[in-house]
Amino acid sequence: MSRFLFLRSRAVLILAWLSTALLVLVGASFAYGRNASSSFVPASVANHAHAPPSGSCPPTSRPASPAASSTPSSASPPASSATPAQANDAPGLAKTLTPAELLCRPPSPNSAAVPKLFHQSWKTNTLPAKFQRWSDSCREAHPDWEWVLWTDDDNLRLVKEHFPWLEETYLDLPGPIYRADLARNLYMYKFGGVYADLDTECLLDTTDGLESYDVKFSGHANLTASDVTNTTKVAIFGRMGSDTTFEQSIPNAWMAASPAHPFFLRPLEFAHHELDKSNNFFYKLLFKTPNAEHITGPIALRKTILAYESSGDEDEIVLLPGRMVYPYNWYEPGSFHDVCSAEQETFDDARCKQLLEVKKKKSISITYWSHTHKGEGSNKHNIELISSD
Repeated sequence: MSRFLFLRSRAVLILAWLSTALLVLVGASFAYGRNASSSFVPASVANHAHAPPSGSCPPTSRPASPAASSTPSSASPPASSATPAQANDAPGLAKTLTPAELLCRPPSPNSAAVPKLFHQSWKTNTLPAKFQRWSDSCREAHPDWEWVLWTDDDNLRLVKEHFPWLEETYLDLPGPIYRADLARNLYMYKFGGVYADLDTECLLDTTDGLESYDVKFSGHANLTASDVTNTTKVAIFGRMGSDTTFEQSIPNAWMAASPAHPFFLRPLEFAHHELDKSNNFFYKLLFKTPNAEHITGPIALRKTILAYESSGDEDEIVLLPGRMVYPYNWYEPGSFHDVCSAEQETFDDARCKQLLEVKKKKSISITYWSHTHKGEGSNKHNIELISSD
């Protein structure tokens, strides 16, 4: 009898402990949903106040903002690492801009226009062969744009100099892919433009591809004086497939935006909240650290978009149909994975585009989903696959 009472008391204690843990976790989740814009984001940032160029930038070397002029300046900041693509700044290619040059520009005007600025990122300035080819396709599709390649070091400098309140959260993220995911929100918020993963091939100039959506681009013929002074901003994402309930149905592999769109503060807040939750004592005992998709990737993006759309904010979010940005759906059975997935030995991008009829669909781009990360690190096998062309 005494043994039974002992076991029952232990069971009660365990249940009480589990209940407390669940209440803590549920309470944390409810707190985020109830107040997605907490004090984590400083008021000066939430009010769209931008820091001036870094003190390391000579005043005479700060080129004009691309949103203010469609003609790139020849001025440059102090010497910085050049990307390999700079040797190929020939006519017909987007002009290479280093992160150091971009960080030395004054803040963009408070405009609804999307700057003609194309962002991509990789660990270093040296791209694997297939990434180099697909990146070149984006420069070729946007000859009157500027193109910037961000490295891990550049991303850290961006955080330290322009988002210092984010640095602790950024460095506490479990691995490089988490930080790369988070950094693209910083590009969009501070500079605007278009971001695309390196396993994305550009098929059309984004300016032409979005013509039917009446998106305004800086320096474009459809930009009027009222557009320059219009402060209602736009953020654009693509759906993948038609199942809107699929938790990864809004990938973060491609995005476009006006600078200072308030939405892009939400993924930062969400990541901070999820990191806090995963560092909770009870959480660590019960669960593993969530993968990047849940904290900074497509699952997190979809959640923050749904929360933003219910907030009533006047700044717009546009969700493009899957055919426009993600004609290849890695989740859908029978989607020609053998030729469309860069993870496959039988991958054939030319055949993939033909089978998916991307020209007929007028797709802006196609992503081949190379998945070069694995857990908190890199997928060496997939990196080898995209390193040969």
